[in-house]
Amino acid sequence: MACRGFSSTASPQSTTGGVRVSKLFTALLALGVGATGLGLYEFYTSFTLWPEQVRGDLRAGIKARNQGDLYLSERYVTRAFQTALSLPYQTFAPEPYLKLSGIASLLSEVASDRRSREALQITWELGAGPSEQHSPLPDAKKTSSAVVEGAPGWLSYTLSDEERLRRVALAYKLGQLASERDLDEEEKWLIWAVEEVLRLSGLGMTNVNSDTNTKVHENSGSSALEDLELPPWMSKTDLGAPLEALGALYAKKGKIEYAMPLYLQAISLLLPPKINNVPIEDRCRAAQLMNNLSELIMRRPPTPEVRAQAEAWARQALGIIERAQTQPRSSQWFGWGQPADDGRDVCEQALGVVLFNLGSLREMTSDLDGAKKLFEKSAEQCSKVGIREGVVEAQEALRRVEKMRKKVG
Repeated sequence: MACRGFSSTASPQSTTGGVRVSKLFTALLALGVGATGLGLYEFYTSFTLWPEQVRGDLRAGIKARNQGDLYLSERYVTRAFQTALSLPYQTFAPEPYLKLSGIASLLSEVASDRRSREALQITWELGAGPSEQHSPLPDAKKTSSAVVEGAPGWLSYTLSDEERLRRVALAYKLGQLASERDLDEEEKWLIWAVEEVLRLSGLGMTNVNSDTNTKVHENSGSSALEDLELPPWMSKTDLGAPLEALGALYAKKGKIEYAMPLYLQAISLLLPPKINNVPIEDRCRAAQLMNNLSELIMRRPPTPEVRAQAEAWARQALGIIERAQTQPRSSQWFGWGQPADDGRDVCEQALGVVLFNLGSLREMTSDLDGAKKLFEKSAEQCSKVGIREGVVEAQEALRRVEKMRKKVG
């Protein structure tokens, strides 16, 4: 029988193997990868770091942004960015690329998509340095060459590792900006980001969408990321966010064979099997990805083996969420005000989705009583966290199951 399954990466109205995938809960992806700024916004904590040529415009731009005047903020920050491009990179030492990319990222926060894209792409190009001068962009339109060539000294500057990581963040953001406009361009930015962050992590270059790479990871229960010791300047988020984003894109494009190994890598990074004291936020994000993996598996022809595999991942996600919910709150919370944010809100949001998918799987096996209980729990959880569309979909599933129960009984 046909029924619906949901994930944070489902493409609207897609159908595979008799399972209809709704657009519901697509916003959940933001909890995994969109919530991280990849270090882009830490730059303006102290204005004394900035040369006096841009300090005044940055201060005025941030003040206008904080007051909600984005038009005025864009004017000031645009002028600061243009001034920065006209100055020798040594003016911003030490680590000048961190500062220049900081201005570009602030501009992307207050400007239109077009201007944001232009500023971020210019900055990304300026980070190429002498080793990449003849390397093309990831096939994105190169509209900023004259500006790049006119920026004093940047083409001879070699980025530090931390600055290279910032360049990964710019590519990640450019991929996000392309997502509503051109999925192929988004894919190229994210592939570059994943390959570069893997090089930085010490794993070397990996062809992230080759058939060979896909087969290796599909047939392996482990990942090189499990035992990887990251450099002190790189976090799990820095490494995992591009992996998740590219996996989500491949899921959206229906390239399941590419999406699955990326999700498996990201899960192994967030939830290493040999580590016990994993932060709650990482566990919750891993559970969310397990649910996404379950949904991807459900897109295959629904044989008993496929359903069993999909249900195993969904139940593993549910177990992780339930264990996280029983963990005591951080000791930093003393009972007044708001509890310390330890990331368990990701679990709360994902729980309604996991319960719905499990209900869908039980419905597919004609376990109508089990499906009914899971849909009821999904509706309750979605109501609790304010996912109104989730409540509507769960209630519709309950009506469908109830009709079938009457026919059977």
